[in-house]
Amino acid sequence: MRLAAVPRTQRRRPPAAAHDAAARRAVTRRAVTRRAVTRRAVTRRSLALPAALLLGALLLGAAQLATPAAAAPRYGVALGGAPKYPASFTHFAYADPQAPKGGRLALAAVVDFDTLNPFSLKGRAAPEIGNVFEALMVSSLDEPFSKYGLLAESIDIAADGLSVTFRLNPKAAFADGQPVSAEDVVFSLDTLRSEAASPLYRYYYADIVAAEALDRHTVRFRFRRKNRELALITSELPVLPKHFYGGKDFGRDFGRSALGSGPYRVADFEFGKYIRYARRPDYWGRDLPVNAGKFNFDELIVKIYRDPTVELEGLKAGEFDFLPVNSSKQWAVDATGEKWERHYVVKATLRHHNTAGMQGYAFNLRRPIFANREVRKALALALDFDWSNENLFYGQYTASASYFDNSELAARGLPSPAELKLLEPLRDKLPPEVFSQPMGKPLGAGLSQRERLLEAKRLLNANGWAVQDGVLTETATGRALRFTITLVQPGFERITEPWLNNLRRLGVQASMKTVDSSVYEGLVRTFDFDMIVDSFPQSQSPGNEQRDYWETGSARQEGSRNAVGIQSPAIDALVEALITSPSREALRTATHALDRALWYGYYVVPQWYIASHRLTYWNRLAHPATLPLYYNPESFLLFWWQDAALAKRLQAAMAAGQPLALPR
Repeated sequence: MRLAAVPRTQRRRPPAAAHDAAARRAVTRRAVTRRAVTRRAVTRRSLALPAALLLGALLLGAAQLATPAAAAPRYGVALGGAPKYPASFTHFAYADPQAPKGGRLALAAVVDFDTLNPFSLKGRAAPEIGNVFEALMVSSLDEPFSKYGLLAESIDIAADGLSVTFRLNPKAAFADGQPVSAEDVVFSLDTLRSEAASPLYRYYYADIVAAEALDRHTVRFRFRRKNRELALITSELPVLPKHFYGGKDFGRDFGRSALGSGPYRVADFEFGKYIRYARRPDYWGRDLPVNAGKFNFDELIVKIYRDPTVELEGLKAGEFDFLPVNSSKQWAVDATGEKWERHYVVKATLRHHNTAGMQGYAFNLRRPIFANREVRKALALALDFDWSNENLFYGQYTASASYFDNSELAARGLPSPAELKLLEPLRDKLPPEVFSQPMGKPLGAGLSQRERLLEAKRLLNANGWAVQDGVLTETATGRALRFTITLVQPGFERITEPWLNNLRRLGVQASMKTVDSSVYEGLVRTFDFDMIVDSFPQSQSPGNEQRDYWETGSARQEGSRNAVGIQSPAIDALVEALITSPSREALRTATHALDRALWYGYYVVPQWYIASHRLTYWNRLAHPATLPLYYNPESFLLFWWQDAALAKRLQAAMAAGQPLALPR
């Protein structure tokens, strides 16, 4: 999963009230802002993952980095071969270089913010703040994992793969007019790997030994070891101005100020209400090919709402323009009525090719009650997806059967000979099912609800638990099987209640509580919970971010993505095998092996996913005819624009109380 350009908001964003699918940001992370991974899923609409570290991040991936024997500076680079676009390209295929500029795009968020610093662990970063910052290179949304020059006009990968050199664009400048220098790049790496920043960066950039400024516009990074994607990972480094962020407390002194080289600046904001960004007329990169047809709105504004219900009412009232819908009920029932019937508001379903990742009820293994793997499996069996999909989700979802669903990275069948080469040395540290049970079906597939509960009861009894006076009790200790699911969105209560009812039939004393988002983030950051709904977004090319998800070291690091608390030498070894894979084929093999170890570890109660984006928006927005392959609706939204003629027709139709005539 790529952290891409700049952190979208590195705090964990819980899945939206009915973020029934794990496809989101959630890059993803804490996601370091929108071009890449964000942490979770509930900051659904930030234009920017880490961006998404939660946009570009989650959508990237591919194969082995081809490093020619005689490396030479290049305008772009791709895993697995040459970039799709030649050096002479003028714009991405999914961009319209003739898109008109102007107007305002109003968005919404149901998670409040209290800082303008998306890189610090402290606080909750403002949505869309990633558009203030830029990385050395930018991703293409129609290639698995390719990078093209942004702040860096060229990339030079050493023949031995142990260093990479970037030449900065001499025109690059921060919003205050100061030029971007190699010293700023070195400062950025050092700052983001310090204790003042989110721990995600320390894991993501762990294989970078150091950066050095060779001259004002040239910076070299040295690597600890060869890694097929390290050069591309390094190109995602967000660059901060040393003259602005240096010499102060990075975690505390930038809650109300932000300075970057990106296309937007913070115009004004009010915590708890809104943040507004203004497009910079002096933006240095406006004529670059990677930016053609992009950043078309003069203003971006994000309004804060209390919950998804109030948020949808705000859309109906015209308070904002665009809403990605993460709730099946909201899509099927609530986003309907006169405004949709008269075509004032559009509903669109866009198919995507993104790896779905995993969303589920995450056990906190730091709680002794969840130490037994088969007990966790029993609890998971009590979740009846088929019933929920029919009765709650309007048949919109697919049950998860992998941590990498909707892609070739999902393990299927029994381990291949290549997988066994990785798995056999770890046999005594892995669940036996990894070797004996085929992958490809959801947990308990084909079983009725009654059969699920009977199998769960059998597992519990076999592992020392029995019902005493109506309470499931461990016979050896007398302790009850009791835990609380901590939620952050009230909309997830109706989804959770049927599972709790099934657990009660087993004698399990399970309950749920919904807390304020600020309280929730503090509990998750310090791992002070029994169980939460968590998501683990994945890209087309998993990599260094897997350390933050699953490795032993991250389980002990406050603020990491390893909320489950996995501490397994076998999983540590499989993560390293994945990261150091020398080819796409080897990456696929290592990912399959890791997928099996995670799945049969029963670390989460798997939920569901959907292979499309559900969008609803006012019928005054327009977008290019060609859609990207790997994207989320917020990354693509940067290429949309306000259609003045359509807006005028919409206004007239509404004034007349007539339907908006659609073009033939």
